Amino acid sequence: MKAKMTSIKRNLVNSISLVFGIIIFAVYLSIDLSLDSWVDDQFDKSLVNKANYMKSLVKVSGDTLSFDDDMMSEFQDDGDDVHYYQLWFQDTSFKRSQSLSSYPEVQLIKVSLPLNTNQLLDVTLPNGEEGRAFLSYFLPESEQLSSEHEHPVYLALYQSTHSLERMLVFLDIFLVVTFFISIFVMRYLAIRIVDKGLQPLLTMNDKIKQIEIGQNSVAEIPQPASPVEEIEPIRKELNAFIKANQAFLQNEKRLTGDIAHELKTPIAEIMSLSEVYIRYPNDERIGQTYKQDMLKIAQRMKKIVDNLLLLQRTSSSTLQIEQEAIDVYQLVEEVLAELSFKFEDLKQRVNLDIEQPMVFGDAFSLQTILTNLIDNALFYSPESSVVQIRLYEQAGGMSLSVENPVATTLNEKDIQHLVEPMYQADQSRTANDRYGLGLSIVNNLCELNHYQLRVEYLAPEQQIGFIVSGLCEKFIKRDE
Repeated sequence: MKAKMTSIKRNLVNSISLVFGIIIFAVYLSIDLSLDSWVDDQFDKSLVNKANYMKSLVKVSGDTLSFDDDMMSEFQDDGDDVHYYQLWFQDTSFKRSQSLSSYPEVQLIKVSLPLNTNQLLDVTLPNGEEGRAFLSYFLPESEQLSSEHEHPVYLALYQSTHSLERMLVFLDIFLVVTFFISIFVMRYLAIRIVDKGLQPLLTMNDKIKQIEIGQNSVAEIPQPASPVEEIEPIRKELNAFIKANQAFLQNEKRLTGDIAHELKTPIAEIMSLSEVYIRYPNDERIGQTYKQDMLKIAQRMKKIVDNLLLLQRTSSSTLQIEQEAIDVYQLVEEVLAELSFKFEDLKQRVNLDIEQPMVFGDAFSLQTILTNLIDNALFYSPESSVVQIRLYEQAGGMSLSVENPVATTLNEKDIQHLVEPMYQADQSRTANDRYGLGLSIVNNLCELNHYQLRVEYLAPEQQIGFIVSGLCEKFIKRDE
């Protein structure tokens, strides 16, 4: 099942939109509630002001109350907000608004109120509209300062909330429209900001596409004119990865060529011998040595293949490492016995200096390491020279060193590439039985066993030493 692809840009834009959308929604909701409350308060204040003005128009003449309708011209209906009012004195209605003339049977609300108190409540107007009512039980102005309270008046004033509702609807629509416009503008800005923020990544991606890995050129992502703090570490790591892979690729090309060269020589010899033998089948000089020559060439090819297989095996983490007690002195003796057929004066040329013979480690790894190091030391050192094999204790564990003089002067490049597969300081490859694989195998085994391999070369004395450090005196469980 194909994994769903995610997008950094889409996730960032959606996250920014969600966070700021919630903030904007909270702000607009707060504004909407505040405006609704403010408009309601303004409507109520307007209704109260109208009622107070109407109270001032109530006059007392003797025992008669009068109300001047002519002064109510500024409160006449404007077609949107209808007004209704009614005044009572001693449970008797003495004044009704002209708007109530169409509803003679309708009486406005009259509830019991203490003197000089008011009340606001929602009502349904006689025409069926929703409205607000202001109820007041008061004294006319002429009696407010006197001790006589003989003419209290009850006022009921209705006003339609049509314009109020229309205003609230308009505000709601306005806020909803501006909310979505704000979301759209904010999302647009978020996309532009994220695009600008991701531009260095796109630029680096374009630079990666332009990289050409050549054998003679060093491929890398160039540093931009304005480095970005978060991207610069990624660029450096990518450059390190590219250089490592370029080196690995070049090494693989070199290794492939060297393997082909090593196998080409015995194959060419087999073909040449076979062609000569086919052409001259009765020539005793060829026929007598043909089988031995073919066997010798096959053995050389087998040795190359065996070493390549061992190199591949030691370069894999699947190689089983088992720790056990090893007598290094005895192991060296076994290795020398195996190599005795190659070097006649082997016993006289090897000097052992072993302080503590017992170590813990993998027997196969340590035997292979010793075999290759001692074989190289004996082969590349001058005749009758002494190879020093030492096992000594130092900080961090035991160290094993194989030291010998060399007949050929080594330069810095040779020292750096000694452990690479198929590398030989002798570029002419005059030795048919040397393939440049032994030190590579040693290096791989050291890495698998968590040993440290280093090469020490003293140019004036023409002395070289291979030191394997980190050997254990006691059993240690290693993490594979």
